[in-house]
Amino acid sequence: MVPRCYIPAPSRQRVTSVLLILFGLLLVMPAASTLGSSATFCCLAPSCGAILADHGWLTRHHSTCASYRQFQQEQLAMHQQRSMSGTIQVPTVRERLSAKRKAPPGLSERKNRQRLHSPLTDLNLQPHLPGPSIQTPQPSNHDPIPPPPPEPSHAVQMPDDTTDSGRPKRATRLPARFQDFVPDVAPIEEVSVSTLPRVTLIVRNRFKTLMTSVFGLWREYLYRPSYDPDSLIEDADLAGNFAPNPLVGIPSESTVPKAQRVGTNATATLLMDWKNNGNVTKSDGEINSLVRDVILDPAFNADELVGFDASRANKQVDEDGKTSFPFMKDFKTTTVDIQIPTGVKRAPPVTLAVPGLYFRNLIDVIKAAFTDPLSQHFHLSPFKLFRKLHGHDTEAIRVYSELYNTDAFIAEHDHIQRHGLLPPNNPECKREKIIAALMFWSDSTHLTNFGTAKLWPIYMLFGNLSKYIGGKPSIGAEHHIAYIPSLPDSIQDRIKSIFTKWNTQKASVLAHCRRELIHAVWRHLLDDEFLYHYRYGIVVTCADGVERRVYPRIFTYSADYPEKVLLATIRENGECPCPRCLTPKSELHLMGQIQDLVNRGSNLIRQYLSSKIAKARRFIYVFGLGVRSSKVEKELKATSSVPTVNAFIDRLGHDFPLHRMLVVDFMHEFELGVWKSLFTHLIRLLYAMPDGPSLVAELDSRYRQVPRFGIDTIRRFATNASEMKKLSARDFEDLLQCAIPVFEGLFSLPTTSEHDLRILKLLYRLAEWHGYAKLRMHTDHTLNHLDMLTSQLGTLMRDFQQTTCTAFRTRELPREARHRHDQALASGSKTSSSTPKSKAFNLNTYKWHSLGDYVQSIRLFGPTDIYSTQIGESLHRLLKRMYMLTNKNGHERQLAQRYMRVARARAAARAHRARQPQHFHLVRSGLSDPLGMVSLRVHHHTSWARRSPIDIPRFVGTQDPAMKDFYPKLQDHILGRLQHREFDGDDHHDFTDADRNTVYVLNNALYATRTLRINYTTYDVRRDYNTVNPLTTPFVMMRAPDGTTHPYWYCKIIGIFHARAYRSLSTGTTPPVSMEIMWVRWMGVVPECPGDLEAAQLPQVGFVPEDDPYAFGFLDPAHIIRASHLIPRFAGGRTNDLLSTRKPTAARSFDETDDWKSYYVDIFADRDMLMRYVGGGVGHLDCGTSSFDSVPPHAEPGPTLPTVTLLQPPAGNATNAEGSDLDLEDINETDVAVDDGDDEVTEIDMENESDEPEFYYDEDYGVGSEEEEEIENGSDCDSQLDNNDLDIHAYSY
Repeated sequence: MVPRCYIPAPSRQRVTSVLLILFGLLLVMPAASTLGSSATFCCLAPSCGAILADHGWLTRHHSTCASYRQFQQEQLAMHQQRSMSGTIQVPTVRERLSAKRKAPPGLSERKNRQRLHSPLTDLNLQPHLPGPSIQTPQPSNHDPIPPPPPEPSHAVQMPDDTTDSGRPKRATRLPARFQDFVPDVAPIEEVSVSTLPRVTLIVRNRFKTLMTSVFGLWREYLYRPSYDPDSLIEDADLAGNFAPNPLVGIPSESTVPKAQRVGTNATATLLMDWKNNGNVTKSDGEINSLVRDVILDPAFNADELVGFDASRANKQVDEDGKTSFPFMKDFKTTTVDIQIPTGVKRAPPVTLAVPGLYFRNLIDVIKAAFTDPLSQHFHLSPFKLFRKLHGHDTEAIRVYSELYNTDAFIAEHDHIQRHGLLPPNNPECKREKIIAALMFWSDSTHLTNFGTAKLWPIYMLFGNLSKYIGGKPSIGAEHHIAYIPSLPDSIQDRIKSIFTKWNTQKASVLAHCRRELIHAVWRHLLDDEFLYHYRYGIVVTCADGVERRVYPRIFTYSADYPEKVLLATIRENGECPCPRCLTPKSELHLMGQIQDLVNRGSNLIRQYLSSKIAKARRFIYVFGLGVRSSKVEKELKATSSVPTVNAFIDRLGHDFPLHRMLVVDFMHEFELGVWKSLFTHLIRLLYAMPDGPSLVAELDSRYRQVPRFGIDTIRRFATNASEMKKLSARDFEDLLQCAIPVFEGLFSLPTTSEHDLRILKLLYRLAEWHGYAKLRMHTDHTLNHLDMLTSQLGTLMRDFQQTTCTAFRTRELPREARHRHDQALASGSKTSSSTPKSKAFNLNTYKWHSLGDYVQSIRLFGPTDIYSTQIGESLHRLLKRMYMLTNKNGHERQLAQRYMRVARARAAARAHRARQPQHFHLVRSGLSDPLGMVSLRVHHHTSWARRSPIDIPRFVGTQDPAMKDFYPKLQDHILGRLQHREFDGDDHHDFTDADRNTVYVLNNALYATRTLRINYTTYDVRRDYNTVNPLTTPFVMMRAPDGTTHPYWYCKIIGIFHARAYRSLSTGTTPPVSMEIMWVRWMGVVPECPGDLEAAQLPQVGFVPEDDPYAFGFLDPAHIIRASHLIPRFAGGRTNDLLSTRKPTAARSFDETDDWKSYYVDIFADRDMLMRYVGGGVGHLDCGTSSFDSVPPHAEPGPTLPTVTLLQPPAGNATNAEGSDLDLEDINETDVAVDDGDDEVTEIDMENESDEPEFYYDEDYGVGSEEEEEIENGSDCDSQLDNNDLDIHAYSY
């Protein structure tokens, strides 16, 4: 456990005292110097004799004294003469720089503590930061950390120069090893700076942290933080199964509320907490939770449930929750008043009360959030994040990953520190000033698939919390603020009786009322209490027991375009449809051009026109003019403004950045906007070509043949992708990532070949832009590249519109024509026809124009996943689940009540966990996984069950061409690994038959398993994994040797084995060694198509022909980087030339009789894959090691990582050191030890953690589990994702 790092912040009183002392010294020193008995500052020239009052006057005198200049020349001439005569030795510049300097006091102890804290101590990396250099002491005999071993050369010779048969050994060629360091959170340590800080009345106390991270990351704080919440992050928290430990490092005097109790009945409390966990389905996970968290709890007593009534218990839970969590107050309900114009001159407007607003006080929500145990993860002091690689002379680059390390947060925090007001009743408050970064989401949603029930919720999250925590709905970091009411159905009858021009202005009046409603709601939320605390801050006792003054600030508001225009008080699709700038609608297609950049500049930034809006409202409410009358349009139409007073401007002031708050919406603007529009038009183009329906059918067939990748990275496509039925944003994302192989060749007719190349290049740049815009961690380099891509994409899209689109007469798709016809019939039209009409490709849309705002938004507020509307969409799930439990009558009230029960139950669970003893060794995964405790640190793992061995002689005794030379190649592979040779494709020409005959596999048995999990560090310094399966995900990638044209090697996994091998030498038999072995079919890069980022071409690979002696081979899984997504090149077709047999073979799937000629490497499968090909990923550094393999003596030095070892050797019928027989079946599968690099090995008892799954034996793929089979078939993927489980496979020893 990493201890909390408390850093004391300087108090204002202490700073004031220091300033007074300094000013006093400045006043006293001149007087003291003149009152002294003798002057101490004299001119150095003997012939001058001038006496000065202080050193400053002496310096000025030397600059004008002729005697001093003559004295200097004489001294210089004397020095040169002595040097030439050899009397004095003048050191060179290099000698002076390399001379030993005395280390600063305490530096050695600080470095030792840092090394002992970091698991990567053997790297011996020295921080390199810009600014004053830091001299470190040279290692001595007393240094506790030994120097690192010398790095291996590119030609490593084995210690023994000859083989067992007497032949000389060759020097093996080392391939490049991929870099995959495990993320490690280091405590904040300040860089010692020799220069004195500037003393001002406003002390910023800026400092930089040491570059303790192996990834070269360091921080620059403008103000010293009171503590670092990242020091609380554990290794398991760096993956997708984050379950924050609520009180690591919190002092004992912390004010964490106690868990709620239903009266005095602990059993009823357990049961009601389980009921109010937010889940409503009777899944296996929920049943497991019921048994584990309720029935098996020591406090559970069935006798206490006699006479239990759920309705009565719910009421008691509500009452206890109000006492235990005083800041978590219930929803309130009220009516919202809006002003309805009458359309009559001088007639006062009519106030219409809209009932049904359910809301929570914003100040109460902020107080509850900062007192919750989850607030220990809040970042209270923003910082700039930089990266500088060790040993590189390049400048440090800026990194953007969270809201709290962006320019907007830093600027606002600095403003609060310098100009934050204090309340009049406490002007001398010394509490720390911090910001509550508010981020809002709102979106109207349907609660059922059928029916009219809907809800319009407003959610709020805190930007102080990491997106990896707050972005998970299961964490419960979101806060429901309000449920916006809809205009009642009866309002039309009421307005019709009020407004005299209803028949002609019905649509405009209703639109005006909707705008008035949402701003009336926000005017109610931003009440006087909020404004007071917005100005003077809120005094909150945080979860660590420290009182701070919290200033709420609104940073972002995420919504789709129809809601954006309501919040921005502009007209939807008007003359200037953008809510952030005033670019005319006629120029929206120019996105990426210089003119577009000028339009987004300062001259056309949208401003709130308060005077014109006030004038327009006078026309409507005083003079009785229409909402869209000519005088109103004259004032507002040019800027697409509307006559509604904006609540944010009205309450927070005219300097509030309203239009900057409305951030980009990647999901709706790009995935469901630009890309969906382009994909739809590409289908229209296919229909417009000769034999169009056949081409569309071919496109659907190709999409069906695209293999899935990962659990949910690339899913199976629908039967007819061209129909686009019920597709979500993630489905359109998959369509784009796999589009190039699918569309290739469909436009390659003799007269349209140029269009095919143009479309493929456009799809490449579109997928590249998509990947960069969706990165979770940006740097200055990636943002510059994204800016360049935006300009290129604009050029390519306009070229596509002006050339390819004009070459075809495109019409509506059949589904579009049917939809238009159905809508016309529903509206009462009798002249509508279902015949497809002409349809052109349109770029004059806001969604296309918004792509130019992404770089600026990322620099201001961080990566797009922080404020994506996808977060709001995911939060709808809880409301939809709870709606199923209501009686459907007045569901808003029931949902508000049920949400508060869920929120309090989650808070109670966090408080309950805070008081429990922390067992950090426990597996936090969904399935029984003995490797789960260290699964983040090992490179790979798989099942080591040996219940059903595969006999090697029988296994290879078939006519399968994949079995050719199976056993000799296996011996070569094992022998190379036993001799610790670096892998070079098992090209061991120096091995003889005599060498091979010394290699034996224990019991002649291989043990097959179905899956292998590969852990790797992602570009954003997180841990992720791929599951390799010979049937579903068989392709993997590894680093290619240095000097090759392509950076990676590829192969297809045929089988996953493990075995125990040993050597029988003349000197004796070596102990058996366990090793995992991948049986692979090698692939090679197509020479003509190695992939070109500049030319927008994907890499192509193909199988090595069977006549090559290395078409099949074996691979150590330690060399695998991760799984690779290879898509067949459908335009190239299939062939039998690579493997001539048409009979069943292990090299192919059971339903295949030939092979694809080549495959495309899908570098756009996910963002991590993209960054591995384009470079710049912060987390892509070094390779990891398996938990079962020791690092070979000649391997590159790697990080010191914990490993998993059995308390007994896992030998099947082997012999231990004492000579006794061991059998794997006798090993207790619940006894596992964690080896953390120390001398002691701690035993961990994992019994009662989870039931062991039943294993089965598959004749083709060996041992597996029922849970493995279920997940591989995709039947349980959603439940695994919902439970945030990291480990998806069961393992047994």
